[in-house]
Amino acid sequence: MEHSDFRALLGRYQRGECTAEEQRRISFWYDGLGAEQQLDLDAGERAALVATVWQRIASQTTGSHPAVAGAVPAATRTSRMWQSSSSNIRWAAAAALVLGTGLTGVYLSRSAVSIPAKWPAKNPAATAWVVYTNPTARPAAVVLLDGTVVTLAPASNLKYPRRFQGPQRTVYLTGEGFFNVSHDAAHPFLVYTDQVVTTVLGTSFTVRAYAGQPNVVVRVKTGRVRVAPRGSAAGAPADALASVVVVPNQQAVYSAGRRQLRRELVAAPVLLAPQAFVFDNRPVAEVLAALEKAYGVTIAYDAAAVRNCTLNLSLGREPLFEKLDIICEALGATYDKADGRILFHSRPCLPE
Repeated sequence: MEHSDFRALLGRYQRGECTAEEQRRISFWYDGLGAEQQLDLDAGERAALVATVWQRIASQTTGSHPAVAGAVPAATRTSRMWQSSSSNIRWAAAAALVLGTGLTGVYLSRSAVSIPAKWPAKNPAATAWVVYTNPTARPAAVVLLDGTVVTLAPASNLKYPRRFQGPQRTVYLTGEGFFNVSHDAAHPFLVYTDQVVTTVLGTSFTVRAYAGQPNVVVRVKTGRVRVAPRGSAAGAPADALASVVVVPNQQAVYSAGRRQLRRELVAAPVLLAPQAFVFDNRPVAEVLAALEKAYGVTIAYDAAAVRNCTLNLSLGREPLFEKLDIICEALGATYDKADGRILFHSRPCLPE
C-alpha cells in the first residue's frame, strides 16, 4: 500500500468513515500483529498509527477513569488498561508491539474535565476530552481528527476534545508542542496555555510554555498566528487589544512577571525564498529588498540616506545576520532589531 493511501485509510478509520472492505483490511492487519512481521512505516505513518490506536482505545473506554493532567506511572496505566475491555488491551498491545512505545497517559472522560480557573468555561454538555502526555525522552506525535498533527516535546501534555464541535477548534498545552494545523478558515484553531492564547487558521508553529518558566514563546514556521495574553480574571478571554501577529522568522514572547508581550525576530532566521545574492554595483535598496524577500523580514531604512549607495559583493550561505554584518562593514553602517523588524542605519553616500 502506498504511504499516502495508508495514511488516508487510518484517517478514515479514526473518523468512522471506513467501508466494510476497508474495515476488513484494518482487521486483517490487526489480527496478524501476533506474528513476526515488520511494518515499513515512515515517521508520519507511525504518528498516524499511534493516533488511530489510541482513538480506538478512547472510543471504547467506559468513562470510569478520570482525565489526567500529567504522566501516570506505567504500572498504574497498565493496571487501568487491564480493567478495560479485551479489545482495548489488544489495541494497546498493538501500539507497543508495532510502534515500540509504552502505554501513554491517554484517558477519556464522558463529561467535561476539571479545567484550571483561567481556562474558558465550557458548555456542561461539552464533548469528552482526551489528555495525551509524553513522558518519554523523545518527541511524540499526536494526530487530531481534523488532520492537525501536534509533535509534543518530552514532559509535555496536550488536552483536546475527542471531536471538535462549535465554531472553534480549541486545545490546551502544557510544555512545548509543534503544531501543523489543518486549514479550516471557518473554524479557527486556538492553543491555550496558562498565560497566552494563540489563534491560527492553518499554519505550523511552536508553542513553548513549561510550568515555572518566566516566558511563553510562540515561534512561527509557516503562515501567521495571533498571540494574545490571557485575561486576568477567571474565565476571561484573551486581550485582543494587546495581541501581536507573528509571521515566519518571528516569535512572540510573553513575560508573565512583567505582563509584557513582545514580537521579535528568531535567533537564526531561515531562508524562505532561496535566491542568488550576487550584486554587481547594485543600489543598496535593491540588496536590502532581496534580503527582505529571501527571509520574509522587514528592513526599515532611510531611503534618502542610501539613495546614492551601491554595493559590489557576492553573498553565499551565510546566516541573515552575518550577511547584514558584511553589508554594514562595506558601508560603515549599523543595524538594530525591534518589534520583529531590522532597523538599518547608514550614512549618506556621495553621488559619483
